[in-house]
Formats: sequence, C-alpha cells, structure tokens
Amino acid sequence: MKRALLSILLVVAYSVGLCDGSFSLLTEPRQTCTDFDIFSQQVVSLTTQVQSLPTGDPLVKIRSDLVNLLASSKIYKSCDDIGPTSPPGLYRIQDGNDAPMYYYCETVQDGGRWTVIQRRTADVVNFTRSFNEYATGFGHPSGDFWLGLTRIQKITSQTQYELLIKMSAFDGTSATARYSSFQLNDVNDLFKITSLGNFTGDAGNSMSLSLNRQFSTQDKDTDASSTTNCANVWGGGWWLNNCGDSNLNGFYRGVTPTAAPRTAMVWAGFKGLSQSLKNSTMLIRKYVP
Repeated sequence: MKRALLSILLVVAYSVGLCDGSFSLLTEPRQTCTDFDIFSQQVVSLTTQVQSLPTGDPLVKIRSDLVNLLASSKIYKSCDDIGPTSPPGLYRIQDGNDAPMYYYCETVQDGGRWTVIQRRTADVVNFTRSFNEYATGFGHPSGDFWLGLTRIQKITSQTQYELLIKMSAFDGTSATARYSSFQLNDVNDLFKITSLGNFTGDAGNSMSLSLNRQFSTQDKDTDASSTTNCANVWGGGWWLNNCGDSNLNGFYRGVTPTAAPRTAMVWAGFKGLSQSLKNSTMLIRKYVP
C-alpha cells in the first residue's frame, strides 16, 4: 500500500509540473495533458483508502497532499466558478484558451471570483515587450506577469466584465480604480478598448483617455501623438492616447520621481505622472451589480 501510494504521488506530481499548460517566462506554452483524469481517478482511490486507515497510521499524514494534487488536476471554466471556500491561487482554467492553463484566481478579496490579468511587484520581469508578446502573455501568474491580450479579449467578449485595478505607492498608500464594463476588440483592431463603463474608486479616473484607443507598444505605435512614440518613451505597452494619464506597464523606476513625466509606471490620479508606483494588480470578473 505504501509503495503504491508513493508511486502515484510521484507520477501525479510530475504530471502536474510538466503538463500544467501554463505559459513559461519565455511566453511559450507548455503541453497540456489530455488524459489527466486517469491520474485524478487514482488519487481519488488512494485518498479513500488512506481515509480508512487507523488514526495512528503514518500514511494518514499524506492525505492532504493527495487532496491538493487532486485539486490541481481539476479544470474550471473560469475563476467565476471557484467559490469563496477555496483559497486564492493557481487554478487550471479553460476560458480564453484552446487548452486549459493556470490562471491566478482571487477568491477572497473584493467578493472573489476575480481573474488576475496583470501583476507588478518589483523590477523582476521585463514589461518592455513587443506587441506579439503582449498579445500572447509573459511572465508567470504566480508572480509578476501579463495574461495576454488575446486571452483577455476572448474572456471579456462573452458577457459584461468589470475591471478592478489595485495599486500601491512607495509611501505606503494604496488606491483602487474600478470600471463596470471592460471590453476589447480583437487583434484585427489591435485590441482597442471599446468600453470601460462607469468608474468608481479613489485612484482617479486616469484610464478615461484609453477609451477607444488601440494597444500601443514600441514596435507598433498606435498612439494619438504625431511626434512621439509614447510607448518608446514610457516603456511597456498600454492603450495610449497623447500620451495619456496612465500606464501600469511602464518602466519600473523606484521611489525617486522621474525628471520627465510619463516615463514610468504611473497612474496620474493617484501619484501623478512622475512618481513610479510600487505595485499594481489588474483583475476582471463577470459584472456584479
């Protein structure tokens, strides 16, 4: 019994690690296992057997590991389907993908059911990327990352989705911005923002100038300026106007304000256009009135 238990733990752990379908730091998707249910069934069987063991049996200690591995193998349609009793973290999600991939689902804060689409906490992941990289996504959802415009567009085109942005500054203050109806066009229109809906929050409506703007990067300049490539000066990629009042994917500059405005990761209504933010997180979910 013990040998079989340890064997199946190794097989499932190996399968979870190599066949999770999430994107790597190089933005190249890893293969997704199509027959993962076989492992799930074996885990369920062994979990049942472990539950029947005497309380003093050392194998009982492995039960929680089996349960966690089983949860890792389950596929959800979206983060909206994960209830508040589940902890925030990585879940295998079908929405926006041809094959399930790991998304970070926020299940507790602000009512839960959120899909995290962007996170920045430090200068550890390069956000100055090409248009194609912003379309496919980069980083990893357990850390600093961008989910990918193609996925975001597919998810938000199904029904009304709201956008929540949480940000914090180096002085310890924080703020939020919330938009009731976030929607993009597809790649043929360069992921133009077609709707933001109503704004609420204490960060200021610094994304208003992004409405009806296409996504702009260093190698695909779509901003409204006739003299400046805003993404080249600002860094990162964003829905830039001329050049706008926000860019959460701009250069991560640190605590010292920049000499020139719009050259860092900023949100004008919170800390102005010259003070780089410390953290930002962007989340989406089906609209809740």
